[in-house]
Amino acid sequence: MGGVVSQRCAAAFVVVAILGLILPAVAQQTTLPPNVIAPSRENSVIRNQLTLAKKFEQQALQGFMAIPADNSIPVDETSHQAARDAYVLIRAARHGMGWQKEAKKFPDPVFDLIYKRVDEAWNLSRTPVDHASSVERAVRDANQAIRLLDQVLIMMP
Repeated sequence: MGGVVSQRCAAAFVVVAILGLILPAVAQQTTLPPNVIAPSRENSVIRNQLTLAKKFEQQALQGFMAIPADNSIPVDETSHQAARDAYVLIRAARHGMGWQKEAKKFPDPVFDLIYKRVDEAWNLSRTPVDHASSVERAVRDANQAIRLLDQVLIMMP
């Protein structure tokens, strides 16, 4: 009896493993073309991604702020999609900055501060995507993410 159960478990594991290799991971839904969200080591590309992310974060924030305090109206899809696009752009910029960070031979405190703020903005930008029904929290975190992006864009070379 134990051998049959273990064989079934092993077979199930193999099927799940094969499906895991075949099926692509579900990424965040975005309306942006692949070349815009592709990570890059280039500062100009990272800057453009963060500038666009800030624009989308502001658009999402406006949509969230238009919702009545009693949450009687759901978040409109345009605002929710803007939040998703902002998150994807910040993630791509952060990824490119990660490559830059790994390539540095010596510590760069200014770069480290910029990276830390991008990382914080990335984490905060997740709230309007995952917790859209918590409007107060989404507004708070989107505002903070925008402030961090403003700081980053001022400090970036």
